[in-house]
Amino acid sequence: MSNDSTLLGALAPAAPLAARMRPATLDEVVGQEALVGPGAPLRRLLERGETPSLLLWGPPGSGKSTLAAVIAAAVRAVPTSLSATSDGVAEVRKAVAAAAERRAHGEQTLLFIDELHRFSRTQQDALLPHVEAGTIILVGATTEPPPRAISPALLSRMRTFRLTALSPDNLATLLQRALDDTRGFAGKIAVDDDACRQLIGYAGGDARRMLTLLELATLMTPAGKPVTPNEVLLAAQDRSLPYDQSGVTSALIKSIRGNDPDAAIWWLATALEGGEDPRIIARRLLVSASEDVGNADPAALLLTVAAAQVVELAGSPECDYALAQAVTYLASAPKSPRAGEALAAAREQIAAAGQLPVPGHLRAAAKTYESPHAAGEPFDLAQEYLPKEISAKRFYDPSGSGAEAKLRDHIAQLRAARAAKKRGE
Repeated sequence: MSNDSTLLGALAPAAPLAARMRPATLDEVVGQEALVGPGAPLRRLLERGETPSLLLWGPPGSGKSTLAAVIAAAVRAVPTSLSATSDGVAEVRKAVAAAAERRAHGEQTLLFIDELHRFSRTQQDALLPHVEAGTIILVGATTEPPPRAISPALLSRMRTFRLTALSPDNLATLLQRALDDTRGFAGKIAVDDDACRQLIGYAGGDARRMLTLLELATLMTPAGKPVTPNEVLLAAQDRSLPYDQSGVTSALIKSIRGNDPDAAIWWLATALEGGEDPRIIARRLLVSASEDVGNADPAALLLTVAAAQVVELAGSPECDYALAQAVTYLASAPKSPRAGEALAAAREQIAAAGQLPVPGHLRAAAKTYESPHAAGEPFDLAQEYLPKEISAKRFYDPSGSGAEAKLRDHIAQLRAARAAKKRGE
């Protein structure tokens, strides 16, 4: 149901630590400098005391609800909050009716809807007339990409601001504030350095998660003793981490590409501990085997295909060993992206000049085609295989890395022999 106190109202002393530590002003907001730092767009709006309807898009614990509260205070609007997970059209109507009554008395209403993407498109579109009429300032929060999750009509009437996960430095600042501030522990609780690092690591960029773990860890700590990693482990229970799927898989592939097997195996472990589907990992490794390793080590693709088969045949966790084998091999193998670059170059040629007809001697019913096998070793003829308009083009430029270095020399010899035969030498 609608609840004005969830944004700016007074909190009871027994309220969760994360709620008590929520910033009350823009200057107390930690992180999101691109939005609220000096000269940033959201700060500029709020310094003028006005704002359009907004969509705050970001991961859990990045400060969406906090910013909604700060925005309401900055524009002197009465805050009302709904949650799309528990409220529906009836609650929206009540909130809008109350907002219309306030507007008649010269007051603005900021309606904050958490998890806005949980509303159906019909429910979202029901907000349109009230946003357009200025009855409410709508601030929505979502963890989903807006074009996919929010009605296009509603999205076009809102300014989207993207929030990012909080950095370790941001979390360290918030952690220290919770220990020192009177809204938190007011200096009565100590946390040793290892436990601080553990809390920040388990948070995964989520301030709410970190403060919740801190609060629980303090309850498990003997009176007069500092919080240690042991209490943090007890508070975390399953020690599961928030999982950034796209970020972790990207880091895994970039570590392979950068020839760092230690980093690659770390990101593989992070993905598996985060609950990633091993089939997704296997697919990414199959691409890396060709895109990054390529002909510098052709065995890399064979090994990775075998690992993908183990994933399908054995499943998790047995397939983890095969994935580890593939990851460490790929990260240690010589690299060459030249095969993929050759394909890209050929596509660029087609995009620039269009498709070209197949030469007559290469067509299926050709009578003038000469088989290299009939010519004997080295199975090469002075025969063109590219259309004559681009016969001088070279798309594949082998590197000097690993097995591709030998391939480069071999191709150079073939090209030289073909050129000599064309000259009649």
